[in-house]
Amino acid sequence: MKKTKIVATIGPITANPKILKKMYKAGMSVARLNGSHNSLDWHSKTIRLIKKTIPDCPILLDIPGKKIRTTRLNIEPNFKKNDILIITTKSGFKGENKISITNNQLHRFLKKGNTVYADDGTLKFLVVKVINQDIYLKAENDGQLKSSKGINIPYVNIGSKLITQRDKKVIQFAKEEEVDFIGVSFVESAKHINLIRQLIDNDIPKIVAKVENQKGLDNLNNIINATDVIMIDRGDLSTETNIETLGINQKNIINASNKLSKPVIVATEMLDNMINNPHPTKAEVLDISNSILDGATATMLSGETAVGKYPIESIKVMSKISDVMIKDQYARNKDEISITSETMG
Repeated sequence: MKKTKIVATIGPITANPKILKKMYKAGMSVARLNGSHNSLDWHSKTIRLIKKTIPDCPILLDIPGKKIRTTRLNIEPNFKKNDILIITTKSGFKGENKISITNNQLHRFLKKGNTVYADDGTLKFLVVKVINQDIYLKAENDGQLKSSKGINIPYVNIGSKLITQRDKKVIQFAKEEEVDFIGVSFVESAKHINLIRQLIDNDIPKIVAKVENQKGLDNLNNIINATDVIMIDRGDLSTETNIETLGINQKNIINASNKLSKPVIVATEMLDNMINNPHPTKAEVLDISNSILDGATATMLSGETAVGKYPIESIKVMSKISDVMIKDQYARNKDEISITSETMG
């Protein structure tokens, strides 16, 4: 029986030998690091810690890519519906009056009436005006905009380069640190993968292509053929397309990956309730179960193990669900073979 693998994100609370050993024992198959958070120095130390503590555990490093994020903030502003926030493409604003973002050209592509999402679509804003490099946003719900959170502008072409200078720097870093996988955000074509592969110029690290928008869906088969692994990033995918079609898109990506014999990871909010609570919701159990039934090679934990209160418990829950589903599938397959044999007998 081939067990579904578990990718677990390492963050500040889990980057220590004792917890890493417990995570691995609980069922972590791959240790993931998010290059959009923390410094390269932190990542370097953490990679070495993982290799020393659990040397048999592969490491996945996500490179920032063209995904737009808020920068590190001194003040993470709370706001109410209809409040005005200012995000800016100027650097150096830490949340007091304005919030700097990682893209220095976004103001050129936005106009009044555009919709902006943040934090995997949990925050929604309407652009009310753009003055120079400042983008004025009207909040459509209460919330808090935190550091390093993703910014999505669906259906607006923001003209970013396929590979940024920062990407090149992080890819070189990944090669020097000898990580096993590189995660590439917002992959929209085989060309994007091939450019990354040229920069790697080696068999390792392998490439994990993240399908996160409509262009990625439109070019899905070409991307799957070009990459080593597929990841379904459901946070960005749901905001860049339509949340109502997320289930259909996930099934289609898994099916296409299985047909082309490429591993596929399902990610984002699989056990989100366990960031702050010791138990999953029934909907989360069903989500993981259905992802496995559909043919996911791996399921992934993000905030649950990076900043959550119950990282070990989250891995154990996911592992137990995987065990149950795989055993059930195995039993069903044995029954089908037995019935077929009797019928043909």
